[in-house]
Amino acid sequence: MTKVYIETYGCWLNRAESEIIRRIVKREGGIIVNDPLESDVIVVNTCAVREETELRMLNKIRELSKAVSSNKKLIVTGCLTNIRPYTISKLVPHASLVEPDAIEDIKEVIFGKEQKIIIRKYSRRKRLLPLYEGGVIYIVPIESGCLGNCSFCIERISRGSGVKSYSPDSIVRHVADAIRKGAKEVFLTGQDVAAYGYDIGLRLTDLLRIILEEVKGDYKVRLGMMEPWLTKKIARELAYLMKDERVFKYLHLPIQSGDDKVLKLMNRKYDTDSYIELVNTFRRVLGDMSLATDIIVGYPGEDDRAFKNTISIVEQLKFDKVHIARYTLRPFTKAYLLPQIPESVKKERSRILSNIVFKVAYEVNMKYVGKRKTAIVEKKGIRPDSYIARTEEYKPVIVNDHVKLGEKVEVTITGATPINLIGKITC
Repeated sequence: MTKVYIETYGCWLNRAESEIIRRIVKREGGIIVNDPLESDVIVVNTCAVREETELRMLNKIRELSKAVSSNKKLIVTGCLTNIRPYTISKLVPHASLVEPDAIEDIKEVIFGKEQKIIIRKYSRRKRLLPLYEGGVIYIVPIESGCLGNCSFCIERISRGSGVKSYSPDSIVRHVADAIRKGAKEVFLTGQDVAAYGYDIGLRLTDLLRIILEEVKGDYKVRLGMMEPWLTKKIARELAYLMKDERVFKYLHLPIQSGDDKVLKLMNRKYDTDSYIELVNTFRRVLGDMSLATDIIVGYPGEDDRAFKNTISIVEQLKFDKVHIARYTLRPFTKAYLLPQIPESVKKERSRILSNIVFKVAYEVNMKYVGKRKTAIVEKKGIRPDSYIARTEEYKPVIVNDHVKLGEKVEVTITGATPINLIGKITC
């Protein structure tokens, strides 16, 4: 039997697509192994969101290629295959390349004898979903692609333009199967889940409503990243659907900058006022909720005033979590051609903003101290005998009590850090 080792990098969508590869391998009689040295085939699922990530991926491919003997096969998939096919092929001439949209064709590459290069075809087929194989969380991709055209983003090259959605019937069937077999959390993931259904005449709210109506059981749904301008179109309806106790009160809405001039340079389809109103729409309906966002510092055209505006919006909206990234050059993008900001300035702005983000997050989390929350025990913590549970706002709570994974517990919040809450199980 063919032994396959899979190594995955990047977002939740990449993780879900690696699970699809696992499904294909097992369906065809192969075996998944945890050590590349034990494998017949090595699959590397790559990420290319940032320049330093790309360099790390290339180093990893080079490293794994050394483990490939004459009778082993190396397959590179994920976003980097469409971004740097020549570089990968020059680095590892014997490697097969399979773009993300060709994942469903990877059977022929894994089990076939010939090297294959499948890139930039951008197939629109979306048929296979991951099978639930145990654990608290079931990750299900609902779409890939987006409807934006941001001047810094490379995704149109890595995954093509437009939206490619899975059928709601298939999603609901797989979610129901996962819940029936023991999953407690369902992550609906994609490049932009707010874009779900635009290619098949549906919207994200249609899918979520169908799941809540047809999938019975004790579980919670977590929505993946959503572009603000598309979320605005369904905001009120989505907010009321999220009042259902089976949906985490959690949103990931990337703002990228708190300055309107920079947002225009980025070709984002909203301004700061509309973003603030969007957030307020959800907060008015849901009350307590978690809000995560992404911010790029040092984007071409971001002057000191623009950076201060970003600081102001972080302090005003009080995000629970902010992913801060220093702008890096990406090929095939408009921003690549703009005058660049010195790296030293980017680093300093990143440092300043990180300190402010931590201060704000700590203030937000301290407001939970003394409250009693229902939470799902999601995974083991870093320290022995500690666990991470998730509240209805998707807040991570560290508990040191004896609990079981997947168990629903009542927790009294006794402390907080900028990153998580600290709790004690309440009998």
